[in-house]
Amino acid sequence: MGDDAIIVAVKAVPRSRRTRAVGVQDGALRIQIAAPPHKGQSNAALCAYLAKAAGVKPRSAGLRRGSSGARKLIEIRTSEPAKTAACLAAAMAGVG
Repeated sequence: MGDDAIIVAVKAVPRSRRTRAVGVQDGALRIQIAAPPHKGQSNAALCAYLAKAAGVKPRSAGLRRGSSGARKLIEIRTSEPAKTAACLAAAMAGVG
């Protein structure tokens, strides 16, 4: 069985007090990131945060688009996209 992926639209806010999802803004998940936007640190922290929330290994989440901007698309590769999406939705249920 090949890997599938789910795509998460994100509005990233680096240099925050802690990394957490805080709501939805213009159709994208708004996530505050504790890491600074220097040498990809905030992108790596964002991918790790979403991977953990989705219940997959950190290397399964990667930046698909938006490396230098606030608007990003994160791809989460998984063999069970419906289950992964449900885990992510459950983790973000209290947001907003």
